Amino acid sequence: MQEKNISKDKEYIDYVESASSFSIRDKLGYMFGDLGGNTLQVIVNTYLLLFMTSIVGIRAGHFAVIVAVCKALDSLNDPFIGRFTDKAAGTKYGKYNNIIRKVSVPMAIMTVMLFIDVSGFPYGLKVAWCLIIYFLWGVISSFWNIPYGTMLNSISQNQEQRAELSNFRSIGSLGANVIVQTVAPLLIFNNLNEATAQGFLILSIIGGVFSIICLFFTTRWARERIVITTSSEKKQAVNYKKLFLSFLKNRPMISIILAYIIVKFFIQTTGITNQYVFQVYFGETKTLAYAGIAQMIPMIMCMPLLKPLLKKFGKKNLITWPMIIGAVLYGLLAFVKVSPMAWVIIQGIASFFTGFYSLLIWSLIADGVDYHVWLTGERNDGMVYSIVTFVVFLVASLSTTFITLLLSSVGFQPLLQAMQAPGVAENIRHLSAILPAIGCVLIFLIFTLIYNLSDKDMEKISIEVGHKAKIREEELEEELEDK
Repeated sequence: MQEKNISKDKEYIDYVESASSFSIRDKLGYMFGDLGGNTLQVIVNTYLLLFMTSIVGIRAGHFAVIVAVCKALDSLNDPFIGRFTDKAAGTKYGKYNNIIRKVSVPMAIMTVMLFIDVSGFPYGLKVAWCLIIYFLWGVISSFWNIPYGTMLNSISQNQEQRAELSNFRSIGSLGANVIVQTVAPLLIFNNLNEATAQGFLILSIIGGVFSIICLFFTTRWARERIVITTSSEKKQAVNYKKLFLSFLKNRPMISIILAYIIVKFFIQTTGITNQYVFQVYFGETKTLAYAGIAQMIPMIMCMPLLKPLLKKFGKKNLITWPMIIGAVLYGLLAFVKVSPMAWVIIQGIASFFTGFYSLLIWSLIADGVDYHVWLTGERNDGMVYSIVTFVVFLVASLSTTFITLLLSSVGFQPLLQAMQAPGVAENIRHLSAILPAIGCVLIFLIFTLIYNLSDKDMEKISIEVGHKAKIREEELEEELEDK
């Protein structure tokens, strides 16, 4: 058994040492990871509510409870999945890439199962089906999300390269949103602006196949270059209380988590609420395709500006101040009646100013993980990242419930689809615009009052942490040679 472990350690170290220099392949590979995984996330998070309430026939209130329960349970699983990720043995495929390649197919299959039409089932069985499949989908998704997010720290310790990886991950995330929100309305809605069961199933199958292909390129192109742990290391028990208490001292990570929650509750709600704005208020569901494209163009414009603006303003300022402009633009949509295309254009311009946060968030999370290593002297990257997902999903588990309840509060009836009672359409328009405006203001306050780390400070911390990682890698090589 010991010889087998030594062999695996040697394969892992050989894999790391054989990696070529950081290049565009790494950035594209990391981008494909979010493009593939997030495509399924967007399909489920954006369209499952509409499918379950309008097609399957589950009451909106019951679906809200299902989502809250499943997300809460999934968040409790995340620390254990994070620990599993930390303890996972490195292989000839890498450490994190090895997990990603194994989970890609099951995640695609579970997504398709969520969109199987079970409207003919008895009501109790419908609810049970949704509860069980949605819970399992969440667990499997965490086995993609946590290793994928943690992997950034093993690809590079260089701050500029991390910002580029975060940039490309955000491009992948945005690409997933744009692709789904552009293609989905064309598949889901018929000429009467009504959703169809067949359209949802086709969407999930296409998304699943696309996800598998993207994650394949991630495992081939995004190379791990830093040995985080090996199977021959002594497996020490984690003091979860100590880890959590030390986490509370990590102000950069606390800021990031709060901002992430705000985005889930307020800004990213446009993906869901736009469906109802265009279905009920405008009566033009085909225009939804342009909404996705309109968000992509400003983000593409942000990309070449990111590097020079980072050098001039730094991450904190580049996220903070543009949020005020975003808040004003979203507020305009709430109180001024506009045409469908004007709505799309103004949302697109707003996404330019909120886009810097999206492009930098994963770089900030990687910085927060390294800051934790520097703060505590202990390396538990998967655990720290899983705490991020634990807190985010535990609180954000209420985000879909939140939107469902808000839609119900303004009089929306899912089974009526586009034919709602008078006044409901106007209420939905106000709701869709006010939420992201509030979110922009809250993120501005978080990064102004709580986030306390400059780029220069983070560069020094990363150099120190990277130096220690290199020393540990050399020690492991010596241990293997001695054995």
